[in-house]
Amino acid sequence: MEDTTDTTDIAVKKKKKRKRAPRGHTAEVEYRIDMAEQLLLQGLTHNQSQKVLKEQFSVCRRTSARYVSAAYARWKEAAAAENNRSVNERRKEHEWMIRRIVTKAGKENRLDLQLKAVDMLMRLYGTPTNSRLEVTGRDGGPIQYAQMTTEELERLILDADVTIEALT
Repeated sequence: MEDTTDTTDIAVKKKKKRKRAPRGHTAEVEYRIDMAEQLLLQGLTHNQSQKVLKEQFSVCRRTSARYVSAAYARWKEAAAAENNRSVNERRKEHEWMIRRIVTKAGKENRLDLQLKAVDMLMRLYGTPTNSRLEVTGRDGGPIQYAQMTTEELERLILDADVTIEALT
């Protein structure tokens, strides 16, 4: 039996692989990239973030990976732009992002995320969370204190120019 199929027909029937046209960032895509940022800020790994995005938005693994990559790209762009900003400006933005996490974690009753966010804030302002501070007196000895009368305390407060209302 002789094969009568024409090879040119087969070549025509093959679909040419087209490149997809780049899509513009819609509000929905921006929202999903925001979610990827939040997941990463909450301490999830790259793969864990992908999995959550895949399940939450019913997208394929590759699309969720693009969202996570876009979040990292945003951070790289922001880091490049931060070179011209002051430390206080950067600190305010980071604090705002951390407060967003705290708010969302509070709504979801996630104490673990709230504690992580507090830890981030403490590190942002230079206070290590697991540090101990030992206070001692002169030359490492015990702290010396004296009993003061009420009049002496009042005079000390007046000298410091502090009102009682400011103390409470």
